[in-house]
Amino acid sequence: MYLHKIMIVLLFPLLLIGCGTDSANDSTKHNNQSIELTNTAANSPIDQQPANQAKRALSQYDGITSVKAVNTKDELLIAVEIEHHRRFKLENTRKELTKQMKKQFPNLKVELSTDQKINLELEKLEKELQSKAIPKKELTKEIKQLIKLTKEKT
Repeated sequence: MYLHKIMIVLLFPLLLIGCGTDSANDSTKHNNQSIELTNTAANSPIDQQPANQAKRALSQYDGITSVKAVNTKDELLIAVEIEHHRRFKLENTRKELTKQMKKQFPNLKVELSTDQKINLELEKLEKELQSKAIPKKELTKEIKQLIKLTKEKT
């Protein structure tokens, strides 16, 4: 019986140490995490400079893992991915980022989405712009369709 008590007293602290989290390592992992960011070609049918500026600005925010953006001469469509544990404050984050982008691009109609579908579609559009496989008219049509999708409530 005495031996069991000694074993419990010795093994319990080891169990607690083994199951604990190392918060110093967690913050280091977060800081080393890179953001998925690709600049769109400048010689595309429509100059993508505003989209590239938005990507650079949003990549500075903590908790964003990926930024996709495409623009026409009048509209800027942005899709961001947010870390999973930060999605509890998703609505506030979306409002803050939208407000920041509207302030930075007052001459463009800015739409920001955290929807995965929009993110995937923007990724396809960015690739088409890089390969110069999409005409100006088609790009405008695609962006208008995606903006319409962002406004849908599911």
